[in-house]
Amino acid sequence: MARFVHVEGFTEGIDPILVPPVRILIAVLLIDQRWREYATLREDLGLEPAVLSKQLATLRLAGYVITRSATDGRRSEWRISELGIENLTAHLAGWHRLTVIASEAISAARAADSRSSRSLGAC
Repeated sequence: MARFVHVEGFTEGIDPILVPPVRILIAVLLIDQRWREYATLREDLGLEPAVLSKQLATLRLAGYVITRSATDGRRSEWRISELGIENLTAHLAGWHRLTVIASEAISAARAADSRSSRSLGAC
């Protein structure tokens, strides 16, 4: 997997733990802070057990999700932590800032290209 590289002035708030979209999706599914069974998460996301387990383990080690045994003791349940909510919120705000910068750059480039094309056509 590619290593996250911070770029001063552009990537503030973007959390390397949450860069893989699957981890954002897990956090979003858990955002209401209700306990969700592992099987339900797997079904909702359509992931293979090994993939979901690895992603949940990464989020748990970072303190973004917590787990407990279900009442029958055989299944696990997962929920987002307060830290997970805070970091997800900051992460999404960071991506929003970055996409605004990118959108403005694209618009400026298209406008410049359009002006250039018009001036060439006038010759």
